[in-house]
Amino acid sequence: MRKLNVLIAGSTGYIGIQLIKLLLNHKYVKIKYLCGNSSVGNKISSFDKSVKGKNLPKIIKFNKKIFRRC
Repeated sequence: MRKLNVLIAGSTGYIGIQLIKLLLNHKYVKIKYLCGNSSVGNKISSFDKSVKGKNLPKIIKFNKKIFRRC
């Protein structure tokens, strides 16, 4: 089965972090985009050390173009 590309909006909040942790272990999901407003350009590991070393994208600003890719 092909992996599903996922975009997580609000990725630096409590629910966003928990969702990232859950989806990291899912075999059919690839976290393609992490979105936030005030944290653009940062790594998610600066908000939660337990995801350090995982292959995750940097946080970007949400826009409709990337939303269509997921």
